[in-house]
Amino acid sequence: MNKAMWLGFFFFVALVLLLFGSLKVSHFQFSKPIKIKFDFDRVEGLRKGDDIRVEGLKIGRVHDISLRDEFVRVVGHLDQPISLHEDCEVYVESFTLLGGNFISIKRGTTKRALIPDGVPVRGVAKPSALEQVGNVLAENRTLIRDMLGGIKGAAEEMKALMTAVRTGEGTLARLISDPKIFDEALKAVTQFRELAEKANSGVGTLGKLANDPSLYDEMKATLTDIRAASASARQLVDKVVSGEGLAGKILNDPKIAEDFQKTMENIRKSTEDFKKITGQVAAGQGDLGKFIMEDKLVKKAEATLDSADQLLGRASRARVIVGGNYRVFRDSEYTVSRLYLRIAPDETKHFQGGVAFLGLNAEGDTIAFDEQLESGDDDLKAVAEIEAFYKIPWFFDNHVGLRVGLIEGKPGGAVDVDFKVGEWPLKASFEIRDAYGHVEDEDIDENIGGPMTRAYLSAPLWAPGAEEWWKQVAHAVKLTAGWSRLQDDPEFFIGAGFEFEDKDIRTLITLIGLR
Repeated sequence: MNKAMWLGFFFFVALVLLLFGSLKVSHFQFSKPIKIKFDFDRVEGLRKGDDIRVEGLKIGRVHDISLRDEFVRVVGHLDQPISLHEDCEVYVESFTLLGGNFISIKRGTTKRALIPDGVPVRGVAKPSALEQVGNVLAENRTLIRDMLGGIKGAAEEMKALMTAVRTGEGTLARLISDPKIFDEALKAVTQFRELAEKANSGVGTLGKLANDPSLYDEMKATLTDIRAASASARQLVDKVVSGEGLAGKILNDPKIAEDFQKTMENIRKSTEDFKKITGQVAAGQGDLGKFIMEDKLVKKAEATLDSADQLLGRASRARVIVGGNYRVFRDSEYTVSRLYLRIAPDETKHFQGGVAFLGLNAEGDTIAFDEQLESGDDDLKAVAEIEAFYKIPWFFDNHVGLRVGLIEGKPGGAVDVDFKVGEWPLKASFEIRDAYGHVEDEDIDENIGGPMTRAYLSAPLWAPGAEEWWKQVAHAVKLTAGWSRLQDDPEFFIGAGFEFEDKDIRTLITLIGLR
């Protein structure tokens, strides 16, 4: 094997080791699992492999989900036996706002009878976090409308205030824009600083008060005088309360009380006028009422909330798949190593992006490239790969899909047909892309008449649905074999790769998109 083929081989081995390292051994079962059955009216997006938790502790996984006539039957595999009583509670709950479900079990009280083994346990699906948020928003639409109206009014008042400040109207505008006021404030600060310096050095009356120790005795005598004055003031208050003197007559005169009552009556009338004005505003009367009660802003807010609900719902159902593969072409000794990330909103479409490393062998007699012609050395080029995939629902029972995008850095497309042999999933593909045709312009010449065409078959090492960890790893590994250059001189090639779903990356991509 030449240097490029060794490089591709070690790249594939590193990808497989990365897959082994990402799997947690604690998730796999090395003993025969214990089966338990549940019946639900609905399962809120529960999937095979989701956790089963008892009192918050994970003890198993969902093995199978099937639709019956009047309910949904869920079969789980437990790592250890549990005892469920007649008052036990079983729920389908969500891990986070973005999705990820699990079955939560509360075993019930020991005073109640035990449920026999093998008898299905009835459960319910709790509303998802997004559904709860939608219910809260629907119940509080009136409050949201009132809040938005208040915010809009406050914003308009602030805008009017800032306009008045910019135009120089009112006292606040003069305080901000009049340079004389700033000069006077600066002058006052300077005078205060000079006064403080004099006081600290003992100059002047304030300086003597702050630095002369003899003032303590005088201060003590002053406090004594204050106590005496306080006693005299108490006597004066007693006289006023009793109606003696001028102040007592003012406070106890009935005419003054009558004037005060008239003032309160005027305040009450003003309050009624204000209430009348606010009632007209609430009824949408007048310019101010029409402005505050206009519902265009509320409708825009409701449309925004509905759009956010649709976005988060799709994000919680999307699948993110990390994958890579390595292919070797027999005659040209050409190799392709890929690493990609696939985002699938549903089973009928996906979007995929990644990078392909093209291993070019100088000893190959089919493909010519720049390094080969100049120095006779091998070369390795990295090119982008982007594709969009869509299955045609009405064509061959949703088994045929179309792919378009960049294949090995060139525009192209493909047709995929998936089918099964027993329980073994297979996929047949026909791929076509623009060929590399000139060394000087593209550094590579594939020496082919027309576009590059390929037909190949892909299959996993093991059928899906296995419980053993090594079978799960074998199912993640994909094998490929086929022919390239179909219209010219067909060339046989083989390849191997891996694919596995990563929920953490899905959550990260969703959060980045929401920003």
